Amino acid sequence: MAKNNKSNEQESQIDYAAKEKENAALFDQLTNKNQEYMIKLNRRLDDANMSGERKTIIFNDMLKKIVAEQANHVTARSLYGTVTDQARYLIEGKQGVVEQPEERSESWKLWLDGALLLGGMFAVITGISYFTGNEGAGLGLLTLILNFILGGFAVMIITKYAPRPGVKGGFLKYVLATTLTMVVWIMLMAFGTALIPAALNPVIPGPYTLAIGLVAFLAKWYLKKKLDIKGTLI
Repeated sequence: MAKNNKSNEQESQIDYAAKEKENAALFDQLTNKNQEYMIKLNRRLDDANMSGERKTIIFNDMLKKIVAEQANHVTARSLYGTVTDQARYLIEGKQGVVEQPEERSESWKLWLDGALLLGGMFAVITGISYFTGNEGAGLGLLTLILNFILGGFAVMIITKYAPRPGVKGGFLKYVLATTLTMVVWIMLMAFGTALIPAALNPVIPGPYTLAIGLVAFLAKWYLKKKLDIKGTLI
């Protein structure tokens, strides 16, 4: 009983006018999408007859967190779930599902996973062409190694710019990064291979090239689990 009296006393001492003024200032800092989220949530709480004082306190905490996370391109929905979920939680105490930004591993892990993916894919395609009529198909040793190295960097860059669940924006950067990275990778492979003397770049026959590609895929699958690599393209 004493605890409830203390809580009521603390609530009575809250300057709601100051909180509302602060909320208005925080609301103006929100993106259009986050403002829309708060407006819809306010309507839901009004429909549930929640008191203005209660909403003022709740919104003050929410707005501060949303404004702080906007710098990281995290939306209100990412923080609190859908408007329906958040309203249900505030009214009934039932927490909805909040979509969290996907975690990504260190750069060297992403490079390793990408090298095995793109290098292995290139080797497999070349090896398959040998068995489909192109008996001269094969990759030079240094060309193969260069493809793994550069392919790893290409996938690492693309992965870092790939849109993540729970994080707003970045799609245009992803498209530009992907296009530029692939163009640079193809040009480096084309010109780099042409500059390598044939004596230093012996051709690996198609069957062996295919085998190397398959081993790379198996290594990718194994190391992804072994090293717990997260946030990869595949």
